[in-house]
Amino acid sequence: MENGECKMRIILILLFCKFLFAFDFFHIIKANNFFEKKEYLKAANEYEKIKNDKGLLNAANSYYRAKEYQKALKLYSKIKNKNLLFDKYYNMGNTYVKLNKFQKAVDMYKKALKIKKDKDAEYNLKLIENLLKKHKKQSNNKNKQNNQNKKNKSSQKRKNTQNNSSQKQTKSQNNSKQNNNQNSQKNNSNKNSAQTKQKNNQQKENKKNNKFSQKQKNQTNLKNKIQNKLKKENKEKKYLQSIKKSQNNDKNTTDLRMKFYEKTIKNLEFNSLLIPLKD
Repeated sequence: MENGECKMRIILILLFCKFLFAFDFFHIIKANNFFEKKEYLKAANEYEKIKNDKGLLNAANSYYRAKEYQKALKLYSKIKNKNLLFDKYYNMGNTYVKLNKFQKAVDMYKKALKIKKDKDAEYNLKLIENLLKKHKKQSNNKNKQNNQNKKNKSSQKRKNTQNNSSQKQTKSQNNSKQNNNQNSQKNNSNKNSAQTKQKNNQQKENKKNNKFSQKQKNQTNLKNKIQNKLKKENKEKKYLQSIKKSQNNDKNTTDLRMKFYEKTIKNLEFNSLLIPLKD
């Protein structure tokens, strides 16, 4: 009885294994067809249905071909089969290169080469190490350039600060000078204004004095004119008096002469009366 149960269990296990093999075989065929058609995401989906490390490796490779590098790394990291470790590390190295994680790629290639020697792994390792050296050199040059730029920037900043300080000082001096000039101009203006005011006042005073002097002069002229007029009138009066007196004298003289002539004529016995000319 026990032998019969044992045989039954073995048969069931074999049938189950056969079923599983048939199931995996179905997905393998389907996945391979998708892979050949370059439908890598569909192929990866089918390979993931195969529950072994070989299926994981093929699924990860399909994701790598589809450029789904993070998904590929996730599946690569799950592989434990020792026979697949070389392929795991080598492919992980290639995947890290695609992600520009070169140091991790170098580490993966070294792990792969520890398992076995391989020309492709050696070539990739040497290529990436040279690339790292180049990047490191470029990085050093870049850092050196950045440091130099920072130094130049700091120097330029210092220079700008000094220039700004100098400009501020110059500006302050110019402002001070300008203020002094303005104050000087203002003082000169005030001085000129005071001088102009004084000059105007002097002109007004002179004008006033001239006016007063002219008035006095006019008054003097008027007084002199009046005096001259009076003198003239007195002179004319005297002249008239003189004439009148002269006329009176002439009259008297004439009378005397007439009497003399009459007497003479009478003595001479002339009949006509001669009137002598006046002297």
